[in-house]
Amino acid sequence: MLRNILLFGLCFCFYASTCNVAVAREIQWEDLVPKLLSEDDPMAGFSEEERDSAEWIIYLREYLPEEVDTSMQEFYDEMNIAIVKFEKKGLDVDKIIAERRLRNSAVNTELDGQDVTLAGYLLPLELSGDKITDFLLVPYIGACIHTPPPPPNQIVHAVSVVPISYQVDRLFKPVSIQGRIKVKSLSKDLFLTDGSSSVDIGYTMSVESIEDYKP
Repeated sequence: MLRNILLFGLCFCFYASTCNVAVAREIQWEDLVPKLLSEDDPMAGFSEEERDSAEWIIYLREYLPEEVDTSMQEFYDEMNIAIVKFEKKGLDVDKIIAERRLRNSAVNTELDGQDVTLAGYLLPLELSGDKITDFLLVPYIGACIHTPPPPPNQIVHAVSVVPISYQVDRLFKPVSIQGRIKVKSLSKDLFLTDGSSSVDIGYTMSVESIEDYKP
């Protein structure tokens, strides 16, 4: 009888301990954008040439100074004419800009505190010899270096307690990191060969493991 009780107790303890082991959820970069912000394609039915033209006008609308710079008058004229043309086709340029800004800043709060794995490319923030503990994880090669940075909800600031071996060629090799993700807005300075750049970030992760990504 006593033997059976002890055996039951050991089995129960083993079962309880295994139940408490967190199973990391594999997520994709699109999971970092709230599902509520999914949208229909506002340019459905547009030809590739019309899409390119619309994207150029959207760019001008967003980045040309509100106070007209006469040295760039031709761009203002081009933009104003095109906006009227696109409005007749049902395309609201200002609405697209507002929705994109919202998507770029919105985070998925359902992920907060979850144990996850996420694949991407790492950019070291602090480098001591060939070891790193502080880095950014980004979704594609060259992000923040050769191209404008991704939106904040597509950048993860990762910190590892155990130093990770790092070689420059790892910039071009995908990795998979596992850890606890947190929704947290912050900015970090990324030091480049030609200076530094401040990067806005939407998530942080406490890293438990990192390995080469195997699709």
